[in-house]
Amino acid sequence: MAGSALKIGTAPISWGVCELPDWGVMLPFERVLDEMAELGYTGTELGPWGYLPKDAAVLGTELRKRHLDLAGAFCPVTLHDPSRYEEQFAYAMDTCRLLAEVGAPVLVLAEAGDADRERIAGRVRTNSPRFSDEDWKRFAEGANEIARRAKDMRLVTAFHPHAGTYVETPREIDELLRRTDASLVGLCLDTGHIFYGGGDPVAIARRDPKRVRHVHLKDVSRERYEHALARELDFTAAVGEDVFVPVGEGAVDMKSVIGTLRDAGFDGWLIVEQDIRIVPGSSRQPKIDAAKSYTFITAQLR
Repeated sequence: MAGSALKIGTAPISWGVCELPDWGVMLPFERVLDEMAELGYTGTELGPWGYLPKDAAVLGTELRKRHLDLAGAFCPVTLHDPSRYEEQFAYAMDTCRLLAEVGAPVLVLAEAGDADRERIAGRVRTNSPRFSDEDWKRFAEGANEIARRAKDMRLVTAFHPHAGTYVETPREIDELLRRTDASLVGLCLDTGHIFYGGGDPVAIARRDPKRVRHVHLKDVSRERYEHALARELDFTAAVGEDVFVPVGEGAVDMKSVIGTLRDAGFDGWLIVEQDIRIVPGSSRQPKIDAAKSYTFITAQLR
């Protein structure tokens, strides 16, 4: 777009498509891709494994006929548990191969979390379930190895802090970045999840802008967020209460985030997201909110 080298994409989560079980209605991918393209977005992420076609030729055809690029894939993995490591590593490699075959640039790696952390998202305390030193070692070593293999496939790895996982809080984000190789593992600056975990996305972007390799622009209603924490809602329930709102309508300082990225010379994808759940029988039209977010972001980039 005029005045900016930044590319604006979105992701299936903005249409309520999520890898978590019992999340809600999963709209047909054809409708979701059609609506993304109609709004003016030029890229998408993969969404849950198997939601979009896993055959690279078929996926490429579906994207090209809508003039969409594949920007990356969110890949949540459990690497600290030795009994699950091999199958989780294999899943990450399958994701990398599909990305590489379609020409996508970024693997968005994340810690997968569990029920204990999902239950206390946004409310992590010193006595909450957390990684031990040995857990951290195993996870960081696994993340480095995945990123190393991804680099061999010409992919950049960006790590995504996520509410309801073991890399959520500012301290956990710092620990992840400290323990991983900065030349291999960058940061996916997800503004909404960093905020949800008690962090400041602007401060993180300003502190180490060169480590930001991918961006998810996501906004949070402060009132609904505080209400969710006060009621001790788990993450899934909080999303069901619409804690995330169209970009520009919440508490995240989006103008400062975008300004910081532009000042740092970031030239990758801005993936505009709004985590939502669509309950059965709902008449909700995700396209309406996705249009609001697109209008706000494009206005900031002029």
